[in-house]
Amino acid sequence: MRIECKTTFLDGPERFEAGDVRTVDDLRAHRFIAHGWAAEVGRDAVPQAEGAVALDIKNARMGQGVKHG
Repeated sequence: MRIECKTTFLDGPERFEAGDVRTVDDLRAHRFIAHGWAAEVGRDAVPQAEGAVALDIKNARMGQGVKHG
């Protein structure tokens, strides 16, 4: 299967660089794709979210206290 590397990673003694297009066996290709390290050549990539994405984190405080006796 032909893959395009999305990030740089190692698999055993082999180094895969971001942007490389390589042919690997199907088992390895599926593992790389599952981890998000590569995408299959000829397939559409996972669509990205449209518009601005904001992470709205609320300030939370847990009332913990130590009470003895």
